[in-house]
Amino acid sequence: MNTSTPSVTVPATDRATAALADWLIRDLTALLLEQAGLPDPQRLRRLPTITAAHIGKPSKLRRHVRALEQVLGQVDRHLHASTSPPGLGAQSVPAVPNEIFDVAADVAGTVADYGSPAAALANRTVLIAAAVISDGWGMIEASESWSNTAQSYCAFITRLWRDEPQAQVLVDPG
Repeated sequence: MNTSTPSVTVPATDRATAALADWLIRDLTALLLEQAGLPDPQRLRRLPTITAAHIGKPSKLRRHVRALEQVLGQVDRHLHASTSPPGLGAQSVPAVPNEIFDVAADVAGTVADYGSPAAALANRTVLIAAAVISDGWGMIEASESWSNTAQSYCAFITRLWRDEPQAQVLVDPG
């Protein structure tokens, strides 16, 4: 498994921030919830696409915040109700590449600077779902989740290159 997932840097525009936040909330978070067997990934996929207007006026992200708060509540209740791991055995590989955790944390901080906790809530959900998968409680093995999340990120980078030509991809050779 290649551990050098490319990291993307984008110009600090509302459009680029919106694209990153949308991917984090509607794609990555939903994907990890699904892979972890946690509720309700479809709720996040049904949210409206995040646009630059949402970033420029964070009150427009209230629907996203409410959905993420409800999902986190469901996840918490689900985890407290579980008496034993329903999935696979403990895994020795991470469920998500570290670079993706870094991107998620960066997006969470950026969106929080604009005045909305939406991406921070998504980041928290990603961390919980990844832990569930890594601990062997997920619906798939951690190595498969690692591949799926890396693939999601690479697909996002491809779209971003097309839509935001100033984006740069940096690969850590180390």
